[in-house]
Amino acid sequence: MPTLRTERLVLRPIARCDEAALHRFWITPEVRRYLWDNRILSRENVQEIIRNSQAYFDNSGSGFFAIETVAQPGRLAGFCGHRAFEGGDHVELLYGILPEFWGEGLMTEATTEVLRFGFEDCSFERIIAATDTPNQRSVNVMQRLGMVFMVRREWHGLDTVFYELDKPGFLRRP
Repeated sequence: MPTLRTERLVLRPIARCDEAALHRFWITPEVRRYLWDNRILSRENVQEIIRNSQAYFDNSGSGFFAIETVAQPGRLAGFCGHRAFEGGDHVELLYGILPEFWGEGLMTEATTEVLRFGFEDCSFERIIAATDTPNQRSVNVMQRLGMVFMVRREWHGLDTVFYELDKPGFLRRP
């Protein structure tokens, strides 16, 4: 499975050995507020997410990546990656980062590399992303990535915005 690198980050596929760190990360109140609709995931939920990511890597060449900083190798800072969007054939970009790393541009750096990987190495033609409308940090990341607003609608009972980016749009980015 691929390991991706940027100037400040190492992105490696999530694995069973990440279960405890991912669980702690995903139940962090500021993270789960928008990422998991404020649900507290069980360890079994985390195990299922890891299995689903590994299956997606097997089927599509991509999945979820653990984000580590070059300055702190081995320490989970966040995650990002691709999955099949619920109820459709679309590829979804999903991401999150610990609050202590907010405002440093790391999420944009990681998601840019994951988008590049998806379009160039996995031959994805279109990638979507969604977030609760009040999550302006995530909306800002999508906009910095060059994603284009699609629609605002209720999704799982929440006011949600959807963005998309196609391969030509990604390649035209500065």
